[in-house]
Amino acid sequence: MRLAKVFYFSTCALGLFPILKLNHFSILMMIWFVLALINALKNKTFPLLKTHKFTFLILAFLCLMYVFYLPFADNFKELGKSITKSLPFLIFSIGFIINKDIVNKKLLQTFGSVYITSVFVLNGLGWFKVFNFGWNNAWQQNDFYHPIFRNLFAEATSLHLPYLGLLTIFAALWLTFKMFFNRKINLLSIFAIVFLLTSTYIYSARIALACYLIGLLFIVFKSIQNQTIKWGLLIALPLCALAFFWFSPMKERYIKVVEKDLVLPNKDQEPHEVNYRYGIWHCATNLISDHLVLGVGADKVQEKLNNCYSGFTYKSYEDFSKVTYNTHNQYFDQMLKFGIFGLILFFLALFYFYPNSSVLYQTFIIVVSISFLTENLLDRQIGVVFISLLNTIFVLLKLNKVEKSISS
Repeated sequence: MRLAKVFYFSTCALGLFPILKLNHFSILMMIWFVLALINALKNKTFPLLKTHKFTFLILAFLCLMYVFYLPFADNFKELGKSITKSLPFLIFSIGFIINKDIVNKKLLQTFGSVYITSVFVLNGLGWFKVFNFGWNNAWQQNDFYHPIFRNLFAEATSLHLPYLGLLTIFAALWLTFKMFFNRKINLLSIFAIVFLLTSTYIYSARIALACYLIGLLFIVFKSIQNQTIKWGLLIALPLCALAFFWFSPMKERYIKVVEKDLVLPNKDQEPHEVNYRYGIWHCATNLISDHLVLGVGADKVQEKLNNCYSGFTYKSYEDFSKVTYNTHNQYFDQMLKFGIFGLILFFLALFYFYPNSSVLYQTFIIVVSISFLTENLLDRQIGVVFISLLNTIFVLLKLNKVEKSISS
């Protein structure tokens, strides 16, 4: 009984990952995995891995795909990095499946509270840094070329801003979901949502804010039965968001990006004129078109991209020879590594459990799939942990509910 409690609390503690350093979370994850194995050994639940082997293959696919590629690899060092980085997909799928009875509504609520609190604290660290720097100084100095707020939040949290935005808006969506489906206004939740969205707005995580709006519209569509109220909100919310955006400083960041010419980086450009993403996607799409069926190989993507980048004549402190630029699109990355068939399997693993799932899980998948359009979330450990941990918990909760409904 004591072991079960320790394992339960260690599972809830995994929700602290937003505020833990990578090495600290790795230690916590390995302690949790050892406890998971011991608990399964005590309860004789290892056969569940065989019973749910297809579920395991889907949940662990984003790690196993690199393992399956081993016989074809030339650069084992590069492939080894990818395997190591994606290990949480394997660890969480094994640990949760052999202890699947622990995944229930109570665990999800507790884990969610820990996760949301961690994200709240994380953004609080950013605000502390801002006020320590001086709000007036930050507000006056902040512009597109000197993003003071972004820099301060990044420094305080040690996170790349798109990842901080992703963690933050999903915490806000989780709170929003609970209010809509409980049909109860919670002032503390409203305060937390406003705080999280204001934080995301102040460091201009544009895709994250777009994900919140889309997630909010999805929750409204799924939760409100009155058609007049539902469609009124579905029309009003985007219009309010557009009006807020139009009269806000964030518009500058969007306009500056849109105004950049679709010209490949070259020596005649100043740093603020360079459209990095256009250069990156030019190389990625050209490589994809040349290797559509099989890709260039899971261990060769960055090498091939760098070869393409070397053709750009632009030189500066952050040019393509000094900074490593990935595809900034998870779908492009998947196609470059494994070709069109790899992309199909990737979509299958991502959306397989989406049908007939909870609205919160469907919202999670929608947010992740949109974020994949502009970031390689699986290239950083925080992205891997966020996706693998929450996806596994949501899927096992669905599996348990299905089995319970069948047996009852």
